[in-house]
Amino acid sequence: MLSAQPFSTLFSRFALVGGLALALGSCSDDPEEAGPLYNISKDGNNVFVLNEGKFQTPNGAVSYFNKGSKTVVDKSIFQTVNQRELGDVVQSMLVVGNQGYIVANNSKKVEVVNLTTFKTIATVKNLEQPRYAVAAGTNKAYITEWVKYGSPGRVSVLDLTTNTVVKTITVGKQPEQIVAVNGKVYVANSGDNNLSVINPATDVVEATITVPDGPSSLVVDKTNTIWVLGAGFTVYDSNPPYAVLSSTPGSLTKVNPTTNTVQSSLAFASNNPSGLRIDGTGAQLFYRYKGAIYRMSTTDLTLPATPLIRRSFSGLDIDPKDNTIYAAVTPSYTTAGKFIRYQGTGAAIDSFEVNIAPNGFVFY
Repeated sequence: MLSAQPFSTLFSRFALVGGLALALGSCSDDPEEAGPLYNISKDGNNVFVLNEGKFQTPNGAVSYFNKGSKTVVDKSIFQTVNQRELGDVVQSMLVVGNQGYIVANNSKKVEVVNLTTFKTIATVKNLEQPRYAVAAGTNKAYITEWVKYGSPGRVSVLDLTTNTVVKTITVGKQPEQIVAVNGKVYVANSGDNNLSVINPATDVVEATITVPDGPSSLVVDKTNTIWVLGAGFTVYDSNPPYAVLSSTPGSLTKVNPTTNTVQSSLAFASNNPSGLRIDGTGAQLFYRYKGAIYRMSTTDLTLPATPLIRRSFSGLDIDPKDNTIYAAVTPSYTTAGKFIRYQGTGAAIDSFEVNIAPNGFVFY
C-alpha cells in the first residue's frame, strides 16, 4: 500500500535530484572542465570512414572505427564533437601529422581537424568542387578542383601554417587524384588524357605527360613508379535515348617520374575501371571493374582475368598495417551504408554499419 508523504519531504527530494542534475549538466556542458570526448592515438588501430551523404544535403560524415575493439565508435564523429554537420559530399581526407584535411566537394570547402580530438581547427572556404589533396614542399598541400565541368580545372596551394590558399595553378579538365613523388606533384586530369606535373618549389606546371583517356586514380609503388588508372571516355548522343556514339577503353599505365615518360600501358576490354589502390608492401595493386575487385602484382605483364571479390562496391582501400581489404557498400543515398573487411584471399572477415554512402577509408 502506498503511504502519503509530507509535501516538504517530497519537495526536498525533488530539489536535491534537480540540483544534482543541474550541477552535472553544468559540468558536462563546459568543454574545458569535461575535457575532449576523444583522445585518439596515431597507432594504426583507427580507421576513419568517409561517407559522402546525400547529394545537395550537408549530411556527409566521418565514421570512426577502432580495429582493437572491432566497433564503430561514432558514426558521425565530426558532428558529435563539433555540434554541426560536416558538409555536402565528403570526398576525401588528407592526413598531415595529427591533423586531418577533410574535403567536402559540394560544400566547396576543406575542414581542418585535430585528429586526436576531432575538434575543428579551421575551415578553408571558397573552393570550386574540390576533390583530393596531397602534402608536398614546405608546409604546403595541393588540392585538386574541377572548377567547372568541361573546362580546365585547377590546383589550390594551401599554406598549412595559416590554412589559407596562397595560389591557384591551372591544370587539365576534371583533375582528380594527386600524388607527390621525387619532389614533384602529379595530377590526374580525368577529363583529358594527361597528367600535370607541378614543381612545388615554384608552384608552376613544368611538364605534361600524355596517357590514355580519363586518368583518375594514382598510386606510387615501392620503386617510386607511378601507376595511373584511366577510366576511358564514353560519348553519348545529346538526344534521348542518349545512345553511346563512341567509347575508349580503360587502361592501367606505368609512369617513370624520373624521366616523366610512360613505361608501359595495359588496356581493359571496356571502360570505367576505378579506385586504384596499393597495399602496404607497395607491390600489390587493387582496383574495381565490372562489379568486382581485382588484384595484381606490380610485376605482372597482363591484367588479371579472374576477380578477387565478385561484388560491387562504392569504395575500396587497403590497410597498410596488415593489408586487410576494406570495401564500402552503399545500398541507397538515404539509408546507412556499411563496410566489409576481407582477407587477402578474398574471404570476408566481418562487416559494420556506418553512415550514408561510404566511399573511402583513412588509416590512422
